[in-house]
Amino acid sequence: MKFAKAALKPDIKTAKEMIMVKFGCSLEMVNLLTSGPNFIYKQSKSFWTNYFKFVAAVGFKGIELPFNPFNSDPMAFEMGRCGIPLSAFAVQAKYGSPAEFMAFLRSVGIEEVTSVHMNANDVVLEILAAGRKIDDYFALYEESGLAAIDHVVSLGGKGLVISPSAELGWLEQLVGGNLDGEFTDKTVAVLNKLVAAATAKGVKVALKTEYWSLFRGPKMAVLLQRVPGARLCPDLAHLAIAGDPVPVVLEAHKNDIDFMRLSDTAFTDRVGNFRKINAEIPVEGDQKVFSDLGEGCIDLLGACRILKDNGYDGWVICENKKTLDVYKGLLKLGWFVQFELAGKL
Repeated sequence: MKFAKAALKPDIKTAKEMIMVKFGCSLEMVNLLTSGPNFIYKQSKSFWTNYFKFVAAVGFKGIELPFNPFNSDPMAFEMGRCGIPLSAFAVQAKYGSPAEFMAFLRSVGIEEVTSVHMNANDVVLEILAAGRKIDDYFALYEESGLAAIDHVVSLGGKGLVISPSAELGWLEQLVGGNLDGEFTDKTVAVLNKLVAAATAKGVKVALKTEYWSLFRGPKMAVLLQRVPGARLCPDLAHLAIAGDPVPVVLEAHKNDIDFMRLSDTAFTDRVGNFRKINAEIPVEGDQKVFSDLGEGCIDLLGACRILKDNGYDGWVICENKKTLDVYKGLLKLGWFVQFELAGKL
């Protein structure tokens, strides 16, 4: 009996071909300030229990959650007592416990919480809402970070993504002076404490790029050098708006990246909006800052190929930032990832 040669030839794949980039979904895609009407319904537990099902239905097995432990700001208070799982309190109050919340997610098809995202800008909003002094900024920053670490550990996650500074507009108004001096030094000190605490609990800390951040542009690379053990979370839309060439940044930091945020934009900051308060909601110049994936100017497939070519097999977190229709936006996101990214890598 003869065998066809094809049947005897082993199926050999290169190491590069075997690398699988994992795509997760950021729940920050549902933005209560900008994602269309019915924001009160978007706060309800029923909205979220259904939305988790939709997230799984379009193919995502991992999700990144927002994190905000504060409650003095009116919006933060409303979000904290509703069904949005953005803090340990919210999970406990609405889902019973972290274990029960994770059991629910798995029952609808979501296998893991990959990471949580903490934004230092929420610290400033808490200070303003509570009538506190800006001198409390670093104590609250550290307190929030430690709570975020415990939160992600309770959910079995492995990543804490941190937007490392408040908006430059707020900092210039409330702090002033040379922000690259003592203020930056204190930020570095807090981040080093958080990285040490997270590492001890098996959690990676990744610093996220923002075009309105004190650490925009080349300052992020300097910050990473001053915080050993910290990883880089490049948010592609924010990189592009800040004028940073996405492929160059990804290649330069190919060994530092975790939880890359896949986002898109066609926005050009013509009026120095990055220095203004609420920089993501412009009041002059171009109004639409972010685009749904594939509708902006960023080569998203090229970005993913750079990661894959450099051996990255971690999570890429996808987000149609501030999409106007959260249902249509999720369907478009799932389609784009399946047919324009995963199917072509």
